[in-house]
Amino acid sequence: MPGRPDVPAALVLAVLVALSGCAPTLRLDAARPPSHAIPQHTVSPLKTALAAHIPPGESGFHLLHGGHAALAARLALAERATRTIDVQYYLFHHDDSGKRIAAALLAAAERGVRVRVLIDDIDTADKDVRLATLNAHPNIQVRLFNPFHTRSSNLLIKAWQALRDGVRLNRRMHNKVFIADNQLAITGGRNIGDEYFEVHPALDFVDLDVLAGGAIVSELSHAFDEYWNSDSAVAASALPVDLEDGRLQRTSQRLNRFAAAQRASDYGRALVAADPVPDLLAGRRTWHIAPADLIVDPPEKARNPAKPTAKLLIGQLAGLWIDPRERAVIVSPYFVPGPMGMAYFRYWRHQGVRIDVLTNAYAASDVPVVHAGYANYRIPLLESGINLYELKPVAEPVGGRLRDLGSSTSRASLHAKTFVFDDTHVFIGSFNFDPRSAMLNTEMGLVIHSPELARQVTAIAEDAMRPERSYRPRLVESADDSHVLRLQWQDVHQGQPRLSDVEPETTAIQRGLLRVLQALPIEEHL
Repeated sequence: MPGRPDVPAALVLAVLVALSGCAPTLRLDAARPPSHAIPQHTVSPLKTALAAHIPPGESGFHLLHGGHAALAARLALAERATRTIDVQYYLFHHDDSGKRIAAALLAAAERGVRVRVLIDDIDTADKDVRLATLNAHPNIQVRLFNPFHTRSSNLLIKAWQALRDGVRLNRRMHNKVFIADNQLAITGGRNIGDEYFEVHPALDFVDLDVLAGGAIVSELSHAFDEYWNSDSAVAASALPVDLEDGRLQRTSQRLNRFAAAQRASDYGRALVAADPVPDLLAGRRTWHIAPADLIVDPPEKARNPAKPTAKLLIGQLAGLWIDPRERAVIVSPYFVPGPMGMAYFRYWRHQGVRIDVLTNAYAASDVPVVHAGYANYRIPLLESGINLYELKPVAEPVGGRLRDLGSSTSRASLHAKTFVFDDTHVFIGSFNFDPRSAMLNTEMGLVIHSPELARQVTAIAEDAMRPERSYRPRLVESADDSHVLRLQWQDVHQGQPRLSDVEPETTAIQRGLLRVLQALPIEEHL
């Protein structure tokens, strides 16, 4: 019968509409009063402690390289805050690390600290009750950025929303910052979750944050306020959740018990040992005093696809006029340079700049489709004289010890987003070198003008580039007479040099999938 093939599609569409119609929705008329960071001159114990080590009007920095130090520092900021805590993340998992952070935020709120939590809504479908519970505390406010209006964990319903409102929902808030009393802040690549803090039993994200104190924190707080008060931030009171009496109290007690047990564990003691904050505040460790620029996408990027590029993070970075003259070191887990990136690289190479890029090997990547985007550029990058290094999923001991990039035995995956120009300027933030970070998601980061910090980050990257820890792709001629260039990977395995003519540690099926993904016209969404 004519039209018969359209019946299944129409039926599926009708089912999706019916399902979405039955699902609860946000109460978009919920009150969303504006609020702002406290003035930086407000007296607090943190301000008094920092005044002894960071001169007025200047900024100090400390790298948070290891996962233990990164989690410990966040807990330390929450425990020492007496006025305000502002937290902004793309992901906030309900795992051991997430529960430790949540317990610390609740404990701060109980002390009278105002806590503001801004979370992107990409991963909150099954967390509405937990977020509403936190929001129920009189000193805690939770907001969702760019939320799904229909609240359901059903994948079909989420898919229908994505189809119906794809332009908006495809744009996510990838920013990451944790601020205490407008005096200390942590920003970088890490979300809140076990895989970022060397806790996850199977996955260890190799990441990098920076702890900042002094004048730059006021700029970070201002950026947080811009997002918090934006039209894209919806109060958690809009969630269609009716909390039962006593839930907040029971949740707080349960998290407190969990946190106490964690503090008494071997892992808890390891966190205390790794915590840099007490030594920094007491002057037993030295802050790196340096000027810095905060570059951050405007929150309107999530709603206005036509936002001028000059207003975006990539435009702000170009406006700093800090192109490398001798060397650029780029670390990005998801590396898809695109035509514009290739143009910059070729220009830099023409100027004699050495370019080293560290990204994930296919076997280490947690997003194969993005690796496919990178794979399409691998040969042009090598032909342009750019040095590529691909982090292995499991590194071998070097000098009798495992890599400093992560001390666990879990599978490693690069997640740090940093680059260094001429061992003078270093960027640390949330920005991946790919089209999604450039044009779709909102991002942020600090450009710190510090030779000392730049050399530290360069040393970390170079350590990861060693052949025991990374594969190095290179171009060789085919064995036949065609003189066609092909890829070959070199590394060191069990102390011996090794060559591979296919993507290391992958199966034929994985390589076939990669070729299919490479052919798809999806680069702008990667």
